[in-house]
Amino acid sequence: MKACTFSRLAAIAAVAALCGAVAPAIAHHSFAAYDMSRTLATDGTLKEFRWGAPHSSMVLIYLEKGKAKEMSIISGSPLMFAKQGLTPRDFKRGEKVKVTYHPNTGGQPGGAMASVTLASGKSFSDTEAARVGGN
Repeated sequence: MKACTFSRLAAIAAVAALCGAVAPAIAHHSFAAYDMSRTLATDGTLKEFRWGAPHSSMVLIYLEKGKAKEMSIISGSPLMFAKQGLTPRDFKRGEKVKVTYHPNTGGQPGGAMASVTLASGKSFSDTEAARVGGN
């Protein structure tokens, strides 16, 4: 009887640990910080591109009322870029880009990338954000 109780407790502990490990991964993919019902567009100069997991991101210099400002745009994973034929070398500091994005819900500049078109003509569409539709 004690062996059975121990096995049952071990199984419950294992399931609890697994649930705890999965919860952060699920929460990570939330787009709640972005207004996924809206898309804004801007042109700008690429200041920085971070090619990394779980998400890549960029810092874009854009003009607002004639003044240079910066915004951060979170984007898809490196795997998503690679599947669309892009590599880290495609993103060049100082390059002019066109970005569409779902704005931050808090009103600060930036958001979640919907698409980007590089000066070379190469483009990327964030299929993960489109698929989950913000949830």
